[in-house]
Amino acid sequence: MSAFLPDYLRAHLAALGCDPARVEETFIHSGGHGGQNVNKVATCVQLRYAQKNLLLKMQDHRTQAANRVAAWRLLAARLQQMRDREARERRMAREQKRRQNAPRPRGIKKQFVELKRRRAKTRQARRDIGAED
Repeated sequence: MSAFLPDYLRAHLAALGCDPARVEETFIHSGGHGGQNVNKVATCVQLRYAQKNLLLKMQDHRTQAANRVAAWRLLAARLQQMRDREARERRMAREQKRRQNAPRPRGIKKQFVELKRRRAKTRQARRDIGAED
């Protein structure tokens, strides 16, 4: 990792907990359309961030510098997505635990009691019929 990384991206990655020095950056030949430029110049940028098991390739642009900036932006976006997903999962787990531990509403309890009374009456009526034999 060189001093190439813009300050705003460096700050964003630091806020996400990513040390740019731990990201392995390699340049490889692009694939697809582009003719001689694709075949001779290593314009594709590959970033490997082993800590989060991320591997990104960027070959959308014609120049290595543009692909480099785009790859670092993509890395920051992926890290942000992972962070947001983890936060959402923690929030959902906390909310589920809160709902599980919450007491039942009074209306629901009344419904349960009413259903039990009806069931008891039904069973009582059956017992009375069987007692006459």
